[in-house]
Amino acid sequence: MKEIETKYEKIFFGDIPGIPDINVTISGCRFYPGGKFYDIADFLNKVIHRWYVPEVKIEGLLMTLRRDIPVCNMPLKQAHEAYYDNMMSSHVAQLSGSGKLFISLGNGNGPLVYVIDTKRHKAGIFPEDFDSEYMCYTGTGDFTPDNKYWLFIRWPLKDSVDILNGIKNEAACQIGRINLVNYENEMFYELDSPDFIHQITCSPDYRYLVFTTFRSFPNVPYPECSFEDDPDGYKKSHEAGIALEKMVTIDLEKKIHWRTEIPVPAPAHFEFDPVDPHVFYVSAHNFSWAGSYANVILEGPAALFKMRIKDGETVVEKKYSDGNFLRITQHMPFSYDGRTLIGVTNAPNYLDIIDADSMTLWRRVETYQAPSVDFTKTGNAPCPRHPDMCLNVNPSRDGRYIVLESHKYYRIYDLLEDRFLENTVPLYLPDKAGRVGHTRIACQ
Repeated sequence: MKEIETKYEKIFFGDIPGIPDINVTISGCRFYPGGKFYDIADFLNKVIHRWYVPEVKIEGLLMTLRRDIPVCNMPLKQAHEAYYDNMMSSHVAQLSGSGKLFISLGNGNGPLVYVIDTKRHKAGIFPEDFDSEYMCYTGTGDFTPDNKYWLFIRWPLKDSVDILNGIKNEAACQIGRINLVNYENEMFYELDSPDFIHQITCSPDYRYLVFTTFRSFPNVPYPECSFEDDPDGYKKSHEAGIALEKMVTIDLEKKIHWRTEIPVPAPAHFEFDPVDPHVFYVSAHNFSWAGSYANVILEGPAALFKMRIKDGETVVEKKYSDGNFLRITQHMPFSYDGRTLIGVTNAPNYLDIIDADSMTLWRRVETYQAPSVDFTKTGNAPCPRHPDMCLNVNPSRDGRYIVLESHKYYRIYDLLEDRFLENTVPLYLPDKAGRVGHTRIACQ
């Protein structure tokens, strides 16, 4: 790895009254002018650990995008600079049991991975040739069940350029892993796949790998104006629809793979069941973008699918959705009181808790008061924005508490008492800083 400078800071929040000892450790991505920083919030010891790293600029990458992709072929017709900024934006920080923090970039995909040794306060970038051999990496990697490796998928940037220019449909993908002790890496599986691969995760029994793409581009691009300025144009784009996507399952024992179409657009993140190693839950967001990745357009209700891996196939076993199940931002299965539940945040103001066995709503909790989303005019709607919107869900190990993260604070829901705790924990963001991407519980 190529070493980079880092600065460490520790912030205690034990003086906030009414915050119980919650056994959960959460990572988070942040940004500020000129750099990035990454938080590890330890709610058992009531401390936030923070590491700052400088902003890495890859001028040659931006020049390549400008040279090789006409603006008319850019995703969402956005400028090359905006696409580059999106590639360099932090998406997920994942903490291993040994204290290694891996940070993936890009809402779509990024050109490198940050690695921070949180014990020694050292930081680096993988791969070392990130600024000369341009590759795209998954927006979310994951640790192997034995906690010895971090998994990723990568493919040449040129393949993504060719896909955008209509020259090919798939990228030549390599699945690799990084040793958490010495950072040596190896590629162990290859296949062709559409790009914009969002997550790769291994089944808890080490038998299967699963990954999903996250393209979510409308078949007819949205107008280059606001929703209010051209509702008929937005209706036309909505009615043209979004192409369905396929998840990939790899049998590591037989060294074969297969694809499974998800029946609702835009599957992205997925999580394995805490009990059954061959069951996972995938979120199908049912949204797209207008003009940029920040302008989320809700196409209708989202869905959460319960998937089962069988010998040579992965099938949809059950589905949860309803009219108020919109814009899933994160979901996490967990065990509580003898049952498996799934905590889900959805727009604009709900924490849903779903019974994983029946895939029915167990409890819906309002996080703050907000008007409902109106789909009656055009069949779609801009996603609401609010600083109190809770974007991430993090259950404690015993399942009693769920820690939510908004743009301003951590908020704690008590399942036993069915209430939010009165006090919140600030994110303690410096001036002009903000949060970005998804949280992640340690070792996931």
